[in-house]
Amino acid sequence: MLEFKPLNGEVNLIEEFLDKTQMNFCDISRGVKYMWRDTVKVDYAIFNDTLILKETGGNHKETFYFPIGDFVEGALCKIEEYCLKNGLPLSFGYLDEEKVTFLSKRYFKTENRFERDWCDYIYTAEQFITYSGKKLSGQRNHVNKFKKNYPDYKFKKITPENQMLAVKFIEQNNKKRSVGGKIENLEREHALELVQNMFKLSQLGGYLEVNGKIVAVSVGEKVNDTLIVHVEKADTEYVGAYPTMAQEFAKAYATEVKFINREEDCGDLGLRTSKTQYQPIEIKRKNFLTAYTMFDFLDKDLEIKTERLSISRITEKDKDAYAKLYLDDELNKYWGYDYKNDLNGEKPTPEYFFRFQNALFEKKEECSFAVRLNGQLIGELVLHNFDFYGGVEMGFRFFKKDQSKGYAIESASALKEYLLSTLKANFLKSRCYKQNTPSEKLIGRLGLKKVSEDDVCYYFSTKEQLQETV
Repeated sequence: MLEFKPLNGEVNLIEEFLDKTQMNFCDISRGVKYMWRDTVKVDYAIFNDTLILKETGGNHKETFYFPIGDFVEGALCKIEEYCLKNGLPLSFGYLDEEKVTFLSKRYFKTENRFERDWCDYIYTAEQFITYSGKKLSGQRNHVNKFKKNYPDYKFKKITPENQMLAVKFIEQNNKKRSVGGKIENLEREHALELVQNMFKLSQLGGYLEVNGKIVAVSVGEKVNDTLIVHVEKADTEYVGAYPTMAQEFAKAYATEVKFINREEDCGDLGLRTSKTQYQPIEIKRKNFLTAYTMFDFLDKDLEIKTERLSISRITEKDKDAYAKLYLDDELNKYWGYDYKNDLNGEKPTPEYFFRFQNALFEKKEECSFAVRLNGQLIGELVLHNFDFYGGVEMGFRFFKKDQSKGYAIESASALKEYLLSTLKANFLKSRCYKQNTPSEKLIGRLGLKKVSEDDVCYYFSTKEQLQETV
């Protein structure tokens, strides 16, 4: 099981992995992880030299990033195991189209979405270095006007020696623009923090100076083949300061990268207009994909009728008979679960077993169906070990007096047909103790083949090999 630790803005702990990402989203960078550490909680785990990030908060709950490292397959399996164990949806965020395609093929059923407000604006580095071409003539004109008005301007890289000058500019600029929405005000606070701590976070920075006065500051970082611009602030009284700052920053730091990421517009129409005027080569979607198990598609009110039997979820009317199933030690020695282990001092009452079964259902771990003959419970069918590949394990137990009468094969076959034909399950699984010959024969009659064994059990599946996890 994965053991996550809080990142708490200590991005240097995962620095070596962030440099390996190929998706160039601003969210997978030191700067963003530090700036928004209080708004979005990020935990991390490292499995076989592969980074797994889990985000909680903001717009997303328990969202995993695509693993970064050389053991992606194993890391994905660990994430799946973690979600199943903790009853969490398997949700991934900050995915490019390639990763969406990969995960959609991997899993049984998926749903993908994105929000336009949070798309990243991607440009070629050359665009900002030269501002060449007709489409960028507006930016060229603004820069030329700035240079004409302030011919003695200077661009300087931020160093530890002059860092406080940049910090003071950001502080003063924030005071001038203190009125705004919650996100804008947070962004200003976080921008200041980033500039204050930029060298601890491997950031690059620069500023424009006119007659000894700073009029614009920019801070960002290189991630793989992309320069990500986290902070860009300018005094708007100096016309053309913004495009000039953007170009000078690119000239200083983007000559050895292919792309520049100028982050999202957050739904601000002014920012959207500005960012699109710079002619992005891509408004890059951040996809959020959720994978589902078959549990998510089960009909809670499902009722299956066969020639002699009815099959539906266990109800309060079944409580007494259901408790007898659990309390039958002869049955339970082949069931694989001893209720005594979880009693915690409680008496094994019908209410206890009914609550226990409902709790497993609420956690999406297990769904128990009553098999009834003439309205009376004679046994149960259980679906459990749901996975994200379209597989599910089936179990069954019947009172001694109701065995060897064909009820098990009749009911299990009907449930199997529902799973395969209606829910389009990819495969079914089952298992039995090696001593339990009747169950072994029943599973074989259902069409499941023996695929493996251990010292205790035989394992069966409708596919030739069980889905490997790790």
